[in-house]
Amino acid sequence: MHKVMIVDDNMTNLIMAKKALEDLYEIIPVSSGKIALEFLEEMPEPPDVVLLDVDMPDINGFFVISAMKNSEKLSRIPVVFLTAQDDITTEIEGYSLGAVDYIKKPFTATLLRKRVDVHISNIEERKHTEKVNEQLQKALTEKIHNISELEYAIVEMFTSLMASRSFIISEHCIRVEKYMSVFLDSLIESRQFSIEPKDAEILKFASKMHDVGKICLSDRYLVDIGDLSIQEKEFNHAHTVLGSEAVRKVMNVVSENKFLNYSYNMCRSHHERWDGKGYPDKLMTTNIPIEARILAIVNSYDIFRTTNDGGDPLTHAEAINRIRFWSGTHFDPELVDAFLNIERQIDAIRFDDVK
Repeated sequence: MHKVMIVDDNMTNLIMAKKALEDLYEIIPVSSGKIALEFLEEMPEPPDVVLLDVDMPDINGFFVISAMKNSEKLSRIPVVFLTAQDDITTEIEGYSLGAVDYIKKPFTATLLRKRVDVHISNIEERKHTEKVNEQLQKALTEKIHNISELEYAIVEMFTSLMASRSFIISEHCIRVEKYMSVFLDSLIESRQFSIEPKDAEILKFASKMHDVGKICLSDRYLVDIGDLSIQEKEFNHAHTVLGSEAVRKVMNVVSENKFLNYSYNMCRSHHERWDGKGYPDKLMTTNIPIEARILAIVNSYDIFRTTNDGGDPLTHAEAINRIRFWSGTHFDPELVDAFLNIERQIDAIRFDDVK
């Protein structure tokens, strides 16, 4: 049974209101505003509606509703003012303080019941809506969780496929993911770049997809790039287009998906250059998606430290110096500065296959 508190210092009005509603609701009669606030704060389950007299000798109804609205526990309880005043200013004041209704005295029992019934119905409707929203949110959370699991599975599937073609490439992608994780965490902490934590989590594991286009290349192009001719190296550039177009085919048959968008941009644009001399689209500066600009740095760092395009692997210090030297030509200079700020953290990362 719904509970209704009636607050009125006039015992006649209090008894009349109680008799009008007690057949339908559990009534809590209170004779002063001060006692009402004490009861409301102490009650484990507050009333569903408060009928509140405006003019009371200790503290008036306006004070009571103001105190209620400042209480987290009481702020959502609907307050209906009861008053004998026929003053529009008083009525406006009551609504401005958060009252949901205004009933003038003297009132009939029928009118009082009908008005309270309306507000109880509104409460029931609100509770039903909140329950439905909670169920929808739960279903959405489960759906997002399932989608995330599928995205992780896709990444691991392609990582496994790359491993079957080239151990060098698959291990490179695994290391890049780790470097991306550390770099992205520092970028979020700095708040210098507009990257949300939830997006960073997607970017971290999607970065393993950046070389997926190399699955389409022949074995000749999966060996140490130092053994390739200039023409073969140019053909090797096609892995950016092959990978991104494979992702685009999936994007064409599913709704908007950040994982796919980020994967596409990183597959296609991680070899673009800040000065516009990269490939495949000759993009420059901020026309290059930020996820690809971030990836370009960590991707190059790992290449410098391992295969170094057919040369001897560089030391950490040498790799950092090259990244510093390429700031403003190959790489976004602001991102380079951010990367240099965490170079000790990057150096502390260890992999069995990193020299």
